[in-house]
Amino acid sequence: ADDAPWKRIQQNTFTRWCNEHLKCVNKRIGNLQSDLADGLRLIALLEVLSQKRMYRKYHQRPTFRQMQLENVSVALEFLDRENIRLVSIDSKAIVDGNLKLILGLIWTLILHYSISMPVWDDEGAEDAKKQTPKQRLLGWIQNKLPDLPITNFSNDWKDGKALGALVDSCAPGLCPDWEIWDTAKPVDNAREAMQQADDWLGVPQVIAPEEIIDKNVDEQSVMTYLSQFPKAKLKPGAPLKPKLNPKKARAYGPGIEAVGNVVMRPAVFTVETISAGQGEVMVFVDDPEGQREEAKVTNNNDKNKTYTVVYVAKVAGPHKITVLFAGQHISKSPFEVHIEKAHGDASKVTARGPGLESSGNFANKPTYFDIYTAGAGVGIVEVVIVDPLGQNTQVAIEDKGNNTYRCSYKPVQPGHHTIRIVFADSPIPKSPYTINIGDACNPGACRASGRGLQPKGLRVRQVADFRVHTKGAGSGELKVVLKGPKGVEHPVKQMDVLDGDDVFAYEYFPVAVGKHVVTITWGGHNVPRSPFEIQIGPEAGPQKIRAWGPGLEGGVVGKSADFVVETIGTEVGVLGFAVEGPSQAKIECDDKSDGSCDVRYWPKEPGEYAVHVMCDDEDIVDSPFMASILPATSAFNPDKVKAYGPGLAKTGCIVHQPTEFTIDAKDAGKAALKIYAQDAEGGPINVQIKNKGEGMSHCAYTPAKAVKHTVAIAWGGVNVPNSPFRVGIGQGSHPQKVKVLGPGVERTGLKANEPTHFTVDCSEAGEGDVSVGIKCDARVVSDTEEDIEFDIITNPNDTFTVKYTPPAAGRYTIKVLFAGQEIPIGSFRVKVDPSHDASKVKAEGPGLTKTGVELGKPTHFTVHTKGAGKAPVSARFSGTAKADAVDDFEIIDNYDYSHTVKYTPLQQGKMGITVTYGGDPIPKSPFTIDVAYPLDMSKVLINGLENRVEVSKDQQFTINTKGAGGQGKVDVKMSSPSRKPVTCVVEPAASKEVSVVRYIPKEEGVYTVEVMYDGNPTVGSPFTVDATLPPDPSKVKAHGPGLKGGLVGKPAEFIIDTKGAGTGGLGLTVDGPCEAKIECSDNGDGTCSVSYLPNEAGEYLVNILFEDVIIPGSPFKADITLPFDPSKVTVSGPGLERAKVGEAGLVNVDCSKAGPGELTLEMVSDAGVQAETHLQDNGDGTHTASCIPRQHGPHTIALKYGGKSVPNFPAHLKVDPAVDISGVKVYGPGVEKQGVFCDATTDFTVDAGSLTKVGGNHVKASITNPSGARTDCLIKDNGDGKYDVEYTPFEKGMHSIDVTYDDAPVMNSPFIVGVTEGCDPSRVSAVGPGLQEGLTNKPNKFSVITRGAGIGGLGITVEGTSEAKMSCKDNKDGSCSVEYIPYTPGDYDLNITYGGQHIPGSPFKVPVKDVVNPTKVQCTGPGLSSGVRARVPQSFTVDCSKAGIALLEVAVQGPRVCEAQAQAHPRSSPLKLIADFFKGETKAGVSETGIIEPVGVIDNGDGTHAVCYTPSLEGPYSISVRYGGEDIPRSPFRVRVLPTHDASKVRASGPGLNSAGVQASLPVEFTIDAKDAGEGLLSVHVTDQ
Repeated sequence: ADDAPWKRIQQNTFTRWCNEHLKCVNKRIGNLQSDLADGLRLIALLEVLSQKRMYRKYHQRPTFRQMQLENVSVALEFLDRENIRLVSIDSKAIVDGNLKLILGLIWTLILHYSISMPVWDDEGAEDAKKQTPKQRLLGWIQNKLPDLPITNFSNDWKDGKALGALVDSCAPGLCPDWEIWDTAKPVDNAREAMQQADDWLGVPQVIAPEEIIDKNVDEQSVMTYLSQFPKAKLKPGAPLKPKLNPKKARAYGPGIEAVGNVVMRPAVFTVETISAGQGEVMVFVDDPEGQREEAKVTNNNDKNKTYTVVYVAKVAGPHKITVLFAGQHISKSPFEVHIEKAHGDASKVTARGPGLESSGNFANKPTYFDIYTAGAGVGIVEVVIVDPLGQNTQVAIEDKGNNTYRCSYKPVQPGHHTIRIVFADSPIPKSPYTINIGDACNPGACRASGRGLQPKGLRVRQVADFRVHTKGAGSGELKVVLKGPKGVEHPVKQMDVLDGDDVFAYEYFPVAVGKHVVTITWGGHNVPRSPFEIQIGPEAGPQKIRAWGPGLEGGVVGKSADFVVETIGTEVGVLGFAVEGPSQAKIECDDKSDGSCDVRYWPKEPGEYAVHVMCDDEDIVDSPFMASILPATSAFNPDKVKAYGPGLAKTGCIVHQPTEFTIDAKDAGKAALKIYAQDAEGGPINVQIKNKGEGMSHCAYTPAKAVKHTVAIAWGGVNVPNSPFRVGIGQGSHPQKVKVLGPGVERTGLKANEPTHFTVDCSEAGEGDVSVGIKCDARVVSDTEEDIEFDIITNPNDTFTVKYTPPAAGRYTIKVLFAGQEIPIGSFRVKVDPSHDASKVKAEGPGLTKTGVELGKPTHFTVHTKGAGKAPVSARFSGTAKADAVDDFEIIDNYDYSHTVKYTPLQQGKMGITVTYGGDPIPKSPFTIDVAYPLDMSKVLINGLENRVEVSKDQQFTINTKGAGGQGKVDVKMSSPSRKPVTCVVEPAASKEVSVVRYIPKEEGVYTVEVMYDGNPTVGSPFTVDATLPPDPSKVKAHGPGLKGGLVGKPAEFIIDTKGAGTGGLGLTVDGPCEAKIECSDNGDGTCSVSYLPNEAGEYLVNILFEDVIIPGSPFKADITLPFDPSKVTVSGPGLERAKVGEAGLVNVDCSKAGPGELTLEMVSDAGVQAETHLQDNGDGTHTASCIPRQHGPHTIALKYGGKSVPNFPAHLKVDPAVDISGVKVYGPGVEKQGVFCDATTDFTVDAGSLTKVGGNHVKASITNPSGARTDCLIKDNGDGKYDVEYTPFEKGMHSIDVTYDDAPVMNSPFIVGVTEGCDPSRVSAVGPGLQEGLTNKPNKFSVITRGAGIGGLGITVEGTSEAKMSCKDNKDGSCSVEYIPYTPGDYDLNITYGGQHIPGSPFKVPVKDVVNPTKVQCTGPGLSSGVRARVPQSFTVDCSKAGIALLEVAVQGPRVCEAQAQAHPRSSPLKLIADFFKGETKAGVSETGIIEPVGVIDNGDGTHAVCYTPSLEGPYSISVRYGGEDIPRSPFRVRVLPTHDASKVRASGPGLNSAGVQASLPVEFTIDAKDAGEGLLSVHVTDQ
């Protein structure tokens, strides 16, 4: 309906939107329905929106309708060219004021120009193209309001808060408090937000605040308003207020979790205030006793404005965490946190031992592992071992002391076992462990290898060795049997090895040539490849070649394994090589043409290789060589090793003169360095290697013979680049020409520990090596002379620079030799002055402690040399035996003026440690310490430590450390219940292994006793001792509300505190008006909680005794009163039974038995209107209340006492209206209980004639659907007191129809109407001319009205003499318009069915005729011409052949009688003429307007008709020809009827009338022409006159 609320809101909104845009051109729309009719405002609106001009001219002053239509057409054409599509809107609809289509046009403009077309911030162009306008606007709003669930443009905006949020999002601070707006005041909220947006964002209020929150508002109106926000800009000077909303702050983190926090462990959480505005964060922590501490709050200064909060709870129990922002609670504050006692930390527990190794353990073989819990706190160690069958393996856990647990187990089943280790109910790191238990005996896992098992190459009287590896083979007995060529067993010797329990070494000494067999069994079964067949050859004769080098011992996969082969003597045989092993190996031989060659082979897999070096097809001595090839590794790279120096040069070395070279491996990784060196005769060369650190090594050797020397250098078993080096040794030297000079040989000026140098110039000394010796005198470094280390740097000019650092003050001797001879200058004697002060050196640490160290346990001490100058630190150890006193001795320079000395004592008893600095003993050196046996804490026994003692009395207990090892240091620490240290004395008893501990407890409570032995807690430590006081009633205190008063029927509680009062019996009685049940519970902390239950009011005496003595303050007086109980309130009075608008209803309220409290009264209608209420206190516990309702209808009365509802309240009361509406009647199908259908419009009538005779805005109707939604209805005021109400239900089920008169429900309202699906054909009607008759080839129309008939299928068929084209249009108002076009005339049946049944009157019988077109009728003939004479029959023809079939009507009307007679007989009396007429002398009819002549019409059968008539009178005649009820063209025809004859019209001519005369006796003639003279008798008289 046009006056539907949503349509009115939409019209208002669209009108305001148009006016906002028209303001710039000084135009305005007052009525949207009519003001666009001339097109001018529409054109102006389009030009403003598009910023373009119209594409063609238009009328500036459209006075006429056609001009208006043209103007609107110009606007619509403009929209079409702008690609804005309009549906079913033409210029006529706009000019005629079709509101529905006009609203659709404006909405199209809003969608295009306000939503679709503009570019908005924070939005991509592609995103906008992919979305509908509604999706785009909704998405933009959701992006601005991510915290609000905005999903539509209707319900989400009803409370006005979302508008405030949107405004504040566009301009933060403009509506900062929108979150706390009252949802019960939606209009105020919307008005505030929209006014601010209008004033400071330039968003005009195109919709009113009351409209946007209206339940009837449509989405288009809301979208129209909201579409203005994306382009809104904040104006300068806006009153932005800082946003403060503490409830938007949030706290998160473990520190505020309900569980999981423990005592004395920092609890941390975070407070985020990004959305809360400006303010400071404060956090308070309340412990279980209510003591408050402020937590530490740190501002993180990050984008989310977070704060880190840390607090440490000191006691266990419930804590309250209060978080304030700007002095106000944040969301969910305060937080309830339960602090638990500290638990063990499983993450700090470690476990290791053979029993956890992934392999190496076997079935039925015991194994073990250790669990270390030091630093992990208190917890229980649990171990579960599950075998492959899912069964648990028995586990034994032994506490070894010192926080170590030994776990032993014996697996039964082979296969994968799972070991779970739990500490304090949590798994430790790496748990669960998965280990593989090997079979009890698995000989297939054994491996035997070695030279002694090679098939060939061995000779008699050579030691043959091999090894057997049994790792992973389980348990079994290893047996080796050797049989010689004759089958006789030969001895096999088992050797000691250091590679572990799984490796066995054997050797044998064959004495006979031939096949030998070695059989190796494990658990009685052969190991793989056993038995081994070995062919033993005869003793070797003279050798022609020899082989040596790293490749005969080992190598690395992927690197060549190199060795050297040299000839012996002059006789040379045929050289051959073979390599046997896990893989094939390519072999290369490089002949050096000097009687030697370099051989290389490349192993591809790791393992043991046998390298055969053969001469004349026989293995040489020691062949085959066994090489152990390691897997490829990236840990080192031999190719990065550099070897250089004169000792590797091809020439330059002199016999008997030392030479040297350097190996630089700083870039080659970590690996072992090995040097192989031989002279040409096969003699070994002693190469001295000195590790210089950082991968640098200094090597030196002295050639003994002037022959070629070969040096091979291996890094990690692999030759380095250019190795082997072949060095030629020369002879001849001139030592007397060697010069020595430099500060290092000056007699004075040197200082200890300061580097110096000198130069040895050999440039003129010939061939030879330079040797330098530097010694210090006795008692400089030690009691004897000592060599001093130095460096020699070879200079390119045959000079050498010698660098050395004298380690201590004193006399030094420097000798220089050239080619092994001392130079003539002799030795140099230099004096070195001190550069250090050993008295300033200090040594300290556990390795020097007087209490001693443990045997076999690594320890250390630190030597501090800061301020003592530069000098070397040294240490010497002396024990009780001659063997080494220590192992693992190492001095580490910490590079901070300190050195760490590490060692492991090997001898028990006294040990001396001499520490020197620069050779001088430091203070307190030598140190004497005791080396004791390892600790066994299980041997430390505590005796006499009682669990309960008495305060202020001497207490003692003993500690027996016999057999506990260690240094025997006993330490005891005690702490009081207040956590203060307690003085205790530890004294030795008669035996030095027993100590007595004495102490006096000063306060009551639990004491903690820690007993330490050599710094380790004893078993069971710490111990607890409970100290109690002697009973003292004066120190007993009682407090609590139950000692002062209480309520009847409620427990009265108080606390009795006996802390400090000692141990004693507690007595308690409660005396009063009645016996009170007493309950008492011990809190376990020296207090007990007491409650008693009084059942009557009055004074009670609470007597408290301790050890039968009254405590201070007892007896306590408690005043017990009646409790607050709103259920005891009684209410009565007529105001609870009936009420009427404007009249006071009285209610009596009795609160005398309900205890103290405040009485409140409220009466509210269901519509939210409050009634006027009054309360009068009568002073005796009763009140008189009155309520005056302002509105009729259901009301709710809320009566509360002390904030609680009293019995039977809230009460419901119906308030009668002020007027009597019982005479209002409601009737009609729309309020019937049945017969109303879904989607079918129905109606009913409200007859209020008894109250009003002229109508008016009195009646309202509201229809509530089963879902709770509302159905719109249209109310029509008939102006006579009756109202027609029409509505269309859209849901199935019971509908509630509320009908009110002046807001008061009428009789029987609400009406309950059952809406069902279906239809009632009897309610369908059909009307229209097309049901009465039809015309061929013409649309024949009628309407079918289904309003109120339900939903059914409408069927319409036309049956007749021909087919009929039919169309049907739904009018959307419960009716449809039908047209049908028949093609031939005849009788047709129109069948109309609804829901498959005929409607009333169906089928309709409709006669159809051809189409009649009177304009096609033509009339011709003399009867219509000007020559018509009275009383002369006339005729004419009517041709209807082209005009269709219809009734032809012809009427001929003549003049009035009087006029006709007057014309015909001018002298006759009119009365006579009339008399003659009535006598019947004329056959014509008479009418008031003239005579009616009879007409004869004859159908000629060819579509023509012959019409005959005879005018009876002279004068004007009117001939009317009508066809199909309509005049044909020119009808009526006007004909002037002439007299019957007119002699004046007769013409006579001819010679017979010649005025000149005629001849006598001759015939003459003349002619008489009477054709225009009418009809008459012609008489001719010829006379002679």
